[in-house]
Amino acid sequence: MGDARELLKKIDREVCLLRHAQALLGWDQETYMPPRGVEERAEQLAFLQGLIHERTVSPAVARALETADAGSGTGTEDPDGPFLRAWKRRYDRAVKLPAELVVRLARATGLGQARWAEAKKSSDFSIFRPSLEEILGLTVESAGLIGYREHPYDALLDEYEPWMTTAEVDRLFTDLRDSLGPLVRSIAGARQVRDDFLYRSYPVDAQEAFGRRVLAAMGFPSERGRLDVSMHPFTTTLGSDDVRITTRYNERNIKSALFGTIHECGHALYELGFSEKIRGTILADGTSLGIHESQSRMWENMIGRGMAFWTRWYPVLKSYFPGLLDDVPLDIFYRGINKVEGSLVRVEADEVTYSLHIVLRFLLEKDLVTGALTVKDLPEAWRAMSKDILGKVPEKDADGVLQDIHWSMGAIGYFPTYALGNLYGAQFHAALLRDIPDLEDRILAGDLAGVSEWLGRKIHSAGASRTAAELALEVTGSPLDSSWFVRYLADKYSEIYEL
Repeated sequence: MGDARELLKKIDREVCLLRHAQALLGWDQETYMPPRGVEERAEQLAFLQGLIHERTVSPAVARALETADAGSGTGTEDPDGPFLRAWKRRYDRAVKLPAELVVRLARATGLGQARWAEAKKSSDFSIFRPSLEEILGLTVESAGLIGYREHPYDALLDEYEPWMTTAEVDRLFTDLRDSLGPLVRSIAGARQVRDDFLYRSYPVDAQEAFGRRVLAAMGFPSERGRLDVSMHPFTTTLGSDDVRITTRYNERNIKSALFGTIHECGHALYELGFSEKIRGTILADGTSLGIHESQSRMWENMIGRGMAFWTRWYPVLKSYFPGLLDDVPLDIFYRGINKVEGSLVRVEADEVTYSLHIVLRFLLEKDLVTGALTVKDLPEAWRAMSKDILGKVPEKDADGVLQDIHWSMGAIGYFPTYALGNLYGAQFHAALLRDIPDLEDRILAGDLAGVSEWLGRKIHSAGASRTAAELALEVTGSPLDSSWFVRYLADKYSEIYEL
């Protein structure tokens, strides 16, 4: 049994190295690759994906898992239990997919991302439509081969939020949507706050310099990471000591890079915080994307949009833009960055209505996967659902169906994790305040290390050793429940809008 486990760990290391090489190519494609490199880059990514699949489903892995007694080795009494559980799950999913299908999907998404970028720039869905039809077809085929108990979307959701079902998401999102409705209507009836000052001309070089200063305060180590620019901000891990984040700058919208950088740093700190014993293994990963998103959303909104944070950082921000904010008191600035106003674009949405964007995408994805909705009809379905859920109708594809990169990546089943991240984040934030009663005073003093240390100890170090459900219960004492998030929003925005 010991030899089998050692063999599995050797293969695990090889797969980890291949994934990091693949991530490097993906990072380069989104940051520095010249446009004409896309065709061969798609082949390179597909080739690496083929190698990863080949190693993952090899007979050696099957024999090692059987010999290592993976099925029963999942308890805390077995130090290798979480490792074996993670590998058995990976193998059970991958072995059902033919290598040819895996490579085809990898190549389709490599090309699809370039087509999406072109379509978004032109705001013309027809450019991307053939790619999405191919990607969706291959994804649905994969879901059928992987299998599911109740809904084909289960197989796709499980890739990003392991062990969760479509029915559970439906229940959580229904509760969330029903609970958010009264709050959104109350805010809409209140006196609106100002935010015009956020759209003045803020030099990009000063935005970057301030962002890097905040990154340092959050604990992002420059010797283990980089900050670059991309069309769609993201975080990617190229090695245990090489985590890259990107942001995007808009001279006429200081919020974009400011909160985007904080958000991505939340992801990066998770990736950099795995304990030594799991670094470089299958467990050196977020336990789920919902948990991962909880880290970035907590930093961005619950810390980074908090009054304590800006009491400390607002004078610093003003020093980077001399004269630009002299007429804006702290309380006005604080209300402005927390303004609630329906948006067509998810990444620009406020904290209260953001989750509604995710509900929209979740409902569309379910219909796409079952065939109830075709790709051809997707733009119109988006507009109709946007009107129903968000109360707004996009005039351009770039502000509607083309606004996100995810479908071009084949990431169908990914979107629910964003809203789940809000729910997990609110529960973790409540536990953080419970464990550190003087947290606000610490943040006022400029100390963000307490937040980073608590998150590292409670969440980051374990990586994927626990399931999301196990982690939520362990850290907060309760299973996932949307009421924590709704209560957090009600408390915060009742004060901001004097409800």
